[in-house]
Amino acid sequence: MKRVGASAPGKALLCGEYAVLDGAPAVVAAVDRRVTVSWSEGNGSMPPEVQATLGVARRRCGEVSGGLVVDASALRREEIKLGLGSSAAAAAATAAAVFATHGHALEAPEVTRLVFECALEGHAAIAPQGSGVDVAASSFGGFLRFRRYEEPEVARLAAPAGLCIELVWTGHAARTSELVAKVVDLRERAPESYRVHMARLCDGASEFVEAFTQGHPGDVVRAAASYAQAMAGLGEAAGAPIVEARLRRAGELAGRFSGSAKPCGAGGGDVAVAFFSDSAAADAFKLACRDEGLHPIEVSWGAPGVRAC
Repeated sequence: MKRVGASAPGKALLCGEYAVLDGAPAVVAAVDRRVTVSWSEGNGSMPPEVQATLGVARRRCGEVSGGLVVDASALRREEIKLGLGSSAAAAAATAAAVFATHGHALEAPEVTRLVFECALEGHAAIAPQGSGVDVAASSFGGFLRFRRYEEPEVARLAAPAGLCIELVWTGHAARTSELVAKVVDLRERAPESYRVHMARLCDGASEFVEAFTQGHPGDVVRAAASYAQAMAGLGEAAGAPIVEARLRRAGELAGRFSGSAKPCGAGGGDVAVAFFSDSAAADAFKLACRDEGLHPIEVSWGAPGVRAC
């Protein structure tokens, strides 16, 4: 059997943070910074999500000898994770490598779905607090509408014509698990406050999905701004730095150029995602970010999902 490696894209969560855990829809995009896995002779030292997913995929698809070497350098800067879903991409690439080695065409929709299911199970074994939206982006690629029920709902979207999306790294890594834990604690100690803030986020997520689906860039910009405010409110109530100083500054700079910006993920640092309906404004925003020590990340949007390599 000729063993085949695989790659999977990173992701940027455009909207739906926290609310997706309560059943609200989220919009996520794959980006062209990829995690690659290749086979090795020994099991070696594998990240836990890779080891877990490898076990799941072997049971579902068939045995493959050896372990996997992971290259996630494209999703790091200065050895710091950028917050673009490297662990989810590693899990998706792992499952894809097993299926590709057994001769399955990863581009076939039924195979991609199986890869997603294996990666989701393996990733959840290590990070059970997640929604799976990042695993979906890394498996399927493109722009997706994601909703978590008993079975995750995944539907492809097209980005609105004229919408400019930019990523900015704060230079500071965040731990999603710690932020989510503070939000869970809010739910336990102040359930009414939690309900109010989560309702606002769920409504905001639905508004963003509607604007994005209808293809209205201006409405997307406004919905993202509203969602950023809702995330800040949740953070204040939970005592969690969801919209910390660097992310707040990215939002202020985007607003200066008639755009909006919000945390791209759980917040606390990592990456901001900004939206504009004018490309010149987007370019001016990136220049202003560089002047203030924020770091624009160049990506291509809607990258393909898992691929053999």
